[in-house]
Amino acid sequence: MSRPSIYFGADALDELRNLYPDRGFHILRIPEISNAEMKKIQSSLQGRILSETIYQRGMPDIQSIQELQDDFWKYAHCENSVLLGIGGGSVMDATKVLRFKPNGIGWLSKNLDRPIEDRNTQKIPLLLAPTTAGTGSEVTPTATIWDFAKQRKHSFFGSQVLANVAIVDPHLCLSSPWVLSRDAAIDALSHALEAIWNRNSTEETSNLAIYAADKICHYLPLLRNDLDNLEIRERLSEAALSAGLAMAQTQTALAHALSYAQTAASKQSHGQSCAYWLPYVWQLLIKSNCDPAVLVSIKKAIGTYFRDPTEMQQWLLTLGFSVYPPLERDKKLEEQVGIERLSTRGRNFLGFDIND
Repeated sequence: MSRPSIYFGADALDELRNLYPDRGFHILRIPEISNAEMKKIQSSLQGRILSETIYQRGMPDIQSIQELQDDFWKYAHCENSVLLGIGGGSVMDATKVLRFKPNGIGWLSKNLDRPIEDRNTQKIPLLLAPTTAGTGSEVTPTATIWDFAKQRKHSFFGSQVLANVAIVDPHLCLSSPWVLSRDAAIDALSHALEAIWNRNSTEETSNLAIYAADKICHYLPLLRNDLDNLEIRERLSEAALSAGLAMAQTQTALAHALSYAQTAASKQSHGQSCAYWLPYVWQLLIKSNCDPAVLVSIKKAIGTYFRDPTEMQQWLLTLGFSVYPPLERDKKLEEQVGIERLSTRGRNFLGFDIND
């Protein structure tokens, strides 16, 4: 699968002036972007902004995103428009849906959990600029759409969902508060580790994931009392991008499979849900008969910081997360793991015997 064109680094937003010069820009963004950054965007686009919508809907659910999509296409046109999403994972996921012109009532519901591969599907070019160093959604062909009434997670995915351009400018992360930054970074760490203990891993994805995990474990604690440090923000953005590129190829595994029900039930952040399960899933991997090379890769990724899953648990606790004790066992949990191991994400986990 191809990748978006990626522009990375401080002031990468300046590249907007050179992109799609013959089209107007529709912007969907979070409200927290600083005035300075918005002026930079406006200056780069030089009067080409057709509309600007503030996104305050939280994690995208079917009904709210369908309504947003229907409203957007009352004034958007495929021939002269570009869509720019600026925000965290929720905004980027919402924007991935928004770019498609709906064909009939209930278009979104009909296109969930099935790949969108038809190049003739009506859509407009999509640019994504993350304001958190976490989800990697700017470089993945997947969006998560929730049905909170039924406590279900759905995927909106396929080659046509992938953005055309990713602009990763750490200046956009400077307004992100500690808890949001922390949760995003642990989401990225989970992407990295899940890409390593994954049946779809390759040498390339493992190297990307090892690099990402090492950087996150090093720089995240430093950010806590230095939120305005652009260098730290840049390193975490680089790590999240690397983890996203790895995860885009491997997809996620058991920790994510376990996290979805928790997120749907509590609406807590995805990073918090993943943090809860990471040490436990690592412990399952250690006890399995997986290829020793996988454990070597995990050691390269996080061995400088944790000797075992219990030390990871303690680290996550110091960061303020709730974490399931990796050595705990109970019947209810084992039943849950037994169910999730048969899911698409669960089957990716190398800690299970594929023939079992």
